Amino acid sequence: MFVHKDIIIVFVFIVLICFIFILLFLKDLRSVVKSLQNFSGKPLRSSRLFFFKLFEPIIFNLNTILKKYQDNYRIEQLRVFFFNYFFKNFPDPLLIIDQRLQVIEFNSASADLLGEGIKSQNIFSVLRIPELGDLIDESQKRQKPLEAEVNLIYPSERIFKIWISGSRDVGKNKLNFIRLFDTTAEHNLQNLQKDFIANASHELKTPISVIIGYCETLLSEKNTKNDVKEKFLKTMANEAERMSRLVNELLSLSRIERTEFSPPEDKVDLNKVLKEVEKICIDRKLFKKIKCKFSYLKKGVFVIGDESELKQVFFNIIENAIRHSQSKKPIEVKIKQAKDNITLIFEDFGIGVANQNIPLLTKRFFRVDPSRSRDTGNTGLGLSIVKHILNRHNANFQIESEIGKGSKFLVTFNNKKPSLY
Repeated sequence: MFVHKDIIIVFVFIVLICFIFILLFLKDLRSVVKSLQNFSGKPLRSSRLFFFKLFEPIIFNLNTILKKYQDNYRIEQLRVFFFNYFFKNFPDPLLIIDQRLQVIEFNSASADLLGEGIKSQNIFSVLRIPELGDLIDESQKRQKPLEAEVNLIYPSERIFKIWISGSRDVGKNKLNFIRLFDTTAEHNLQNLQKDFIANASHELKTPISVIIGYCETLLSEKNTKNDVKEKFLKTMANEAERMSRLVNELLSLSRIERTEFSPPEDKVDLNKVLKEVEKICIDRKLFKKIKCKFSYLKKGVFVIGDESELKQVFFNIIENAIRHSQSKKPIEVKIKQAKDNITLIFEDFGIGVANQNIPLLTKRFFRVDPSRSRDTGNTGLGLSIVKHILNRHNANFQIESEIGKGSKFLVTFNNKKPSLY
């Protein structure tokens, strides 16, 4: 069969055109694939494609899908960043353990408490808590969080409130999340409060019993002699005065503890404060048996402090030395100024204090000789008040003593650039 030459030419031309269009289509398709492979975050464009009208809806849908993907990716990135930052910097120790009870992740607080090398270790070798195994089993059995108070034995004995999440499936692993909250300070505070109430009750019980007993005696015995009545009334007055002093010092201590972490802002002249304390001692006739020698600096020495509280500090130290030291020579009070600090020294030359008792002198209600202290009206709170006031002033309180030679009480103010006039 004969085919006309023109028909053959037209057919070849059509085939060539189709081939060119196929090549262009494949080129556009390859360009789209390449853009997806090298996706940089910018939307895809169809304007550069030969068949842009054909690819425009496809590109539009691809850009919509890619935008959703980008948004979800950013959200997941933020979640991961937030988790890492929150987890690492959370103030309480946090640990994550797997189904083999090995530590797979921990935060900075855990590293501070338990050390850096706890990863991949068994949780029972990391946390020495006797009841930990039972708590983990219980949380897994219930499949819900569990909270309990436990005692950590190692590396230091402390009390923690532990929170265990219960087992959770994460991929092929079953993870448990553990949080520790340190309640040691809270327990210590509760114990201090209990001791404080017990000691205060004990201290108040004696004078109240004496007053009640003598009152009952006076009321029941109508023919009591005047000299006996006078003796009873003097004893009652002394006990009432002691009780009043104890209550006032308890109130004072409570007020000081409330403001202990609020540093003072006023400028105080230590020379002036000491002179006023000396006058108070003279007015109260404290120097009857034991004298006190004050040495002042010629120029005023100023520190940041509360004048009334510093008066109480210096008066309590001097009164303590006069009442209990049995000093053979006058008590000496002097100020020493160094480059970076100012030190007040209160020195007596009496019976001294044993080394083992020195750390206990600032403890509430502590007395070296309880029977003699009660006779002198000592409440056992004077030096405790001194310690709390000086804590508020960021000052150092040091006690040095030697049996038979006397004691030194040193109050040091950190004052690198004292104002002198």
